[in-house]
Amino acid sequence: MPGTSIDGGLNPLSQPDRIRLALVHDMETGVLTPGLPLDEKALAERFGVSRTPVREALLTLAAQHLVTIQPRSGMYVHAPDPSELVSMLEALSELEAVVARLSTLRMDHGQRERLQALSLLTDEAAQRGERLAFEQANQQFHDALYEGCGNSIVVDQVRQLRLRLWAFRRRVRDQPGRLQSSAADHRAIVAGLLANDLERAVNAMREHISAKGRAFADLLLAQPSAQR
Repeated sequence: MPGTSIDGGLNPLSQPDRIRLALVHDMETGVLTPGLPLDEKALAERFGVSRTPVREALLTLAAQHLVTIQPRSGMYVHAPDPSELVSMLEALSELEAVVARLSTLRMDHGQRERLQALSLLTDEAAQRGERLAFEQANQQFHDALYEGCGNSIVVDQVRQLRLRLWAFRRRVRDQPGRLQSSAADHRAIVAGLLANDLERAVNAMREHISAKGRAFADLLLAQPSAQR
């Protein structure tokens, strides 16, 4: 099975944690796709460990809704159905709106300047069509908001949902014009935040998340099977 192996160097993480993080990375980068079977023996050989830490890692991923366990069949990369995706996007939209509201209330001058600078970076990367640079700046932009909101409980919930939406996010970000649209959303969020306009910042964030949902719906409808 392709992916990164675990070396024997000094690492504070346990074997199950290292395996879990490697598998999450494979999911996020498209090496592991939704519905793909996960073979314990093959994974144990890949990572050079027994099947016990592999099983522990997979059970943790199952608890995080990233792996599906099917009795008498095996374990598979979780493939959320449209209903689950809609529910997750609704929850993410509301939680990210809370982040935007709290950040507007709590961010200091330096944090606001950094957020504005990161928004400019996403804008520049989008204009150049540099996907990797955009993704890096985009992650930093959202991380700055998470730090600025000052509520680790909300942030933990957001990060969990974003992780569960990994396959959805990969498909949406590859659509034409998506980088430019996302960068424009960032500008709107920052404008509301800098103006201390709670409603404007919150609505801009909700639109940011909702736009991704609409983009995914368009993607599904464009597939041949959806047109029959």
